[in-house]
Amino acid sequence: MSADKLKVIIVGGGFGGLTAAIECQIRGMQATIVETYPTSATYGDIIDFFPNGGRIIEKWDNGRVGRELMKQCINQGDKFQYFKADGTLVWEEDWVLEPHHFWRQYAGHRGQMHEVIVNYAKSIGVEFKFGDKVITYEDGDQPSVITASGLRYTGDVVIAADGPRSIARQQVLGLPDTRVNSGYAIYRAYYQLTEEHRKNPLLSDFCDPTTDHTKLWVAKDLHMIIYTWNHGKDLGWVLTHKDDTNIGDSWSFKGHVDDVLAYLKEGQFEEKLFEVVKHTPPENLIDYKLVWRDAIPTWLSSSARIAVIGDAAHCHLPTSAQGGAQAMEDGITIAVALQRAKGDVPLALRVFERIRFNRSHVTYMASISTRDGYHNVKWDGEEIRKNPQLVNLPRPAWVIEFDAEENAEAHFESLAEDVRSGRQGPIEELALPAGGDYGLDARLTKKPKTVAAQ
Repeated sequence: MSADKLKVIIVGGGFGGLTAAIECQIRGMQATIVETYPTSATYGDIIDFFPNGGRIIEKWDNGRVGRELMKQCINQGDKFQYFKADGTLVWEEDWVLEPHHFWRQYAGHRGQMHEVIVNYAKSIGVEFKFGDKVITYEDGDQPSVITASGLRYTGDVVIAADGPRSIARQQVLGLPDTRVNSGYAIYRAYYQLTEEHRKNPLLSDFCDPTTDHTKLWVAKDLHMIIYTWNHGKDLGWVLTHKDDTNIGDSWSFKGHVDDVLAYLKEGQFEEKLFEVVKHTPPENLIDYKLVWRDAIPTWLSSSARIAVIGDAAHCHLPTSAQGGAQAMEDGITIAVALQRAKGDVPLALRVFERIRFNRSHVTYMASISTRDGYHNVKWDGEEIRKNPQLVNLPRPAWVIEFDAEENAEAHFESLAEDVRSGRQGPIEELALPAGGDYGLDARLTKKPKTVAAQ
């Protein structure tokens, strides 16, 4: 069977699953997405994709999809600014680091962005089965999934992009359900700014129609991000805080404004952040426990016809700023591998895993070191006075300049030969090197643009 005859079943219509479906469809396969939720309109609040993910979008329909996204995303961003909790500016850097990143860097409302990409996927023939939850995975020469409504979808390959609460990990990989609270949670919200907000002196800056805000405030064990876009009409915020709540069947709950205000008071945050939270519609506030899972030894079923990708394989914390982009890299890589393997699905998935494993793991682990770096800054110490850039969001070139499609094409054949020859070893040795690390050297070579008051 050639690749253009493959039937690809994808469980989960998030950005990783969508990317896999689109890229498989572009390459002549028939992709079907089975998604629990009936619509993407209610998806979350804010999300960002840095250039390694955005460059995938940039190619779709000769740039049309990216242009549609950019109408809704941060497109007037000037600086990414880092503040002490009290509002003292510590460090700033360009929001778009290089000119060629502009059409590769997207941030805004998750649901709005998702809808643009879903519409593109539909336009090229991707099939969607919304509103039906997959409850069973069946491995074998013709893998399949069964939904809560009793429908069975059978394909040549199944891609489990079923998120952090993935049941594929248990049913397909035979792993225990070891999702645990990372020790932190986030409050997150999105709302639209109105004329009344513009009249409020503590909110008026966020309503500026000429500038999109990308800002982060840091205190001990706390940090808050605020983005604005759409000419001062849309605002999203996220507050990360310590939380050891046990995770059961759910870890997303209704948030309470008073609880958020208590954390802001504890961290001695500046007054305007209190105002941002006070004006949040209660129904828009979510209390989300951040899930952590240890790295897993394989992403593949025993037949190597089912693979987990995205959060199901590597559940990045938000502080990596790479969760969405890494899921998209998974999606395009698995499509390239399926095409290059010319119908040999087990070969394709084994190569896919070896291309992606180490890179995703390093970015995944960096989310912890980045978070801890924020939360343990010694504001009165000599190091932060000399090197305020230590608080910045790591965006090393080896991560954000990466071309996942080019990388997959370049390495497919050599890794396929390893698979065919039965080369033995742990996945860390069989897989490509990550390509870099998150050491401090790159940040320390940046010239400080703003230094905190002494």
